[in-house]
Amino acid sequence: MMSKGPFNVPIALASKESLQGFGTIVTDFENTRVEKRPWPVEGWRKARKGTDIIPGEDVFEITYARNEQGITMKKERGRLNEIGRLTKTSCSNEEVTSVLVQEMTYHPDCGEVFFPKNGDAFIGLFAPPGDDFDPATVRAFYFDGSFGVQCHPNVWHQGMYILQDEAIMKGKQGPLHLCITIDVVEELGQYLSVPLQKPCQ
Repeated sequence: MMSKGPFNVPIALASKESLQGFGTIVTDFENTRVEKRPWPVEGWRKARKGTDIIPGEDVFEITYARNEQGITMKKERGRLNEIGRLTKTSCSNEEVTSVLVQEMTYHPDCGEVFFPKNGDAFIGLFAPPGDDFDPATVRAFYFDGSFGVQCHPNVWHQGMYILQDEAIMKGKQGPLHLCITIDVVEELGQYLSVPLQKPCQ
């Protein structure tokens, strides 16, 4: 795949209205339930009632770290993942730090909840359902830290992007969460470029 310049993802303030189609605002982490979808069946026979949605939730913390090169995330029982490389871009004649994103994921069987443990601001990145991934449909949202988000099942997303050196997110998802992943660079020949600040006024 021939390499193209990064695709500049538009960013907006996160709100109930702006997140429509991508997810919902979370103000109460403890009492928010993970959205579930039935597991698909291959034939014409239906799943036995009560077995098509796996009960329970996986609750965890995610540690994020940021340095001059990029941003990493690590779930409590997972491995360390780099979720973006840092670069400089311009916004209204001002130089800002942006993150270059290579991969996005969705879960067809459940949503995923992200909630800032210490009220830190963050950036969320989402794209609508559909395996024919189109960078033009990707949207970034600035969260001021006073609430979190649950992305819907089938919505493309990545780990959240922090605006400081370290942050911790509380997380929830289904106990068995199927992951579908796209490598945007390998498949489409370009990174997604996301500004790490409030939307330019």
